[in-house]
Amino acid sequence: MRREELYREIGQIDDALIEAAEHSGAKGRVRRSRFSKRWIALVACLIVYSSTATALLATEYTKNKAAEPYIRYLTAEDMELAPPVKYEADKFLQALASGNDDKVYIAVNRLVESFNDPQARELALQKLQPFLTSDSAKIAESAAFATDILSKSYQSPYLYKMADGSIIFALFNNYSDYGTQNVLWRIKDDVLEPYFSFAAPSMYIKELLPSPDRKLLAVVTSSNKSEFVQILDVEKGTISPELVESARIKYGAQQKLELWARADHENYSYANHLVWQDNEMLAFEGSLAYRDTEIIENVAVTYRFKDKVMEVQPVK
Repeated sequence: MRREELYREIGQIDDALIEAAEHSGAKGRVRRSRFSKRWIALVACLIVYSSTATALLATEYTKNKAAEPYIRYLTAEDMELAPPVKYEADKFLQALASGNDDKVYIAVNRLVESFNDPQARELALQKLQPFLTSDSAKIAESAAFATDILSKSYQSPYLYKMADGSIIFALFNNYSDYGTQNVLWRIKDDVLEPYFSFAAPSMYIKELLPSPDRKLLAVVTSSNKSEFVQILDVEKGTISPELVESARIKYGAQQKLELWARADHENYSYANHLVWQDNEMLAFEGSLAYRDTEIIENVAVTYRFKDKVMEVQPVK
C-alpha cells in the first residue's frame, strides 16, 4: 500500500468538523436539535472506533510487510523445504536383484557413491561380483569400473590422476552414442564428491584429456547437435571460457562472416583431435558453422590457458 493510500485509510479525527456538524442543526426545533446532537455523537464515536481499528490494522500490515522473507534466488533444494534426500545404497542393492537390465545398469554405476561409507562400500563390492561376468557387456564393464573404484585399485583407463593427488572420473561411461554422463566426480584425500557438471546444452562428456603435467584437464562435452571444449584447473577450481563458441566468434569476426546467435546456445560446430602442445597450450581442429549450417569453416585452434590467448587459423 502506498503512503498516500495508508494516510487516507487511517486519517485523523478533526474535532472542529464534529463541532461544525453539531451546530449545523441548531436552527431546527428543540427535539430535532437533540436528536441531531445524539446522532452526531454516535457518528463521531463510530468514526473514532473505525479510525482506531483501521490504524491498528495498518500497524499490523506494516509489521507483516517488514517481516516478509527476502529471497534473492530459489534453488531446487530451497523449494524442497527440507534437506535433499541423501544417497541410499539399499535401493540400488535391491535393484541388482530386479532382473531388469536397465535398473541393474543404473544401480551398478550408482553404487560407486557408497565409497565414503566403509560398510556400504564392502557390501557393494560383494554384491557387484556376479555382474563382472554379466552377458551384457555394458553391465560387465560398469561392474569392473565400479569395483576398481570401490576397491581403491584405481587401474581403470577411465580414471584421471591429477597432479594435486585427486582422481577425476565420470560414471555411466559411453552410455550414449554421444558420450558419458555430464557429471565429473573427484576422489581427493580418500573422499568422493561430485566435482563439476556442465551447463546446457552440454548433455554428455565426450572426452577427458589431462595436460602433460596433469594440472589441467581439457573436457569435450556434447549435445546431439554441437560440441564444446573447456579447460579445468582442478587444483585451483578455475575454468576457461567455452572454446568452440569463442573460436567461432573470433573467426567469424576475422572473416566478416554473419554470426547468428541461438537462444538454445547450440553452435552446430565440432572439435576434433585435441592435443596438448605443452602444459598450458591446447590445440584442436574445429568445424565451425555459420548461418546454422549453411557455411562450414575448418580451422586450427590453439588456446593458452594461463594467458587466455586464442588463435584461430583456416585449414585448407
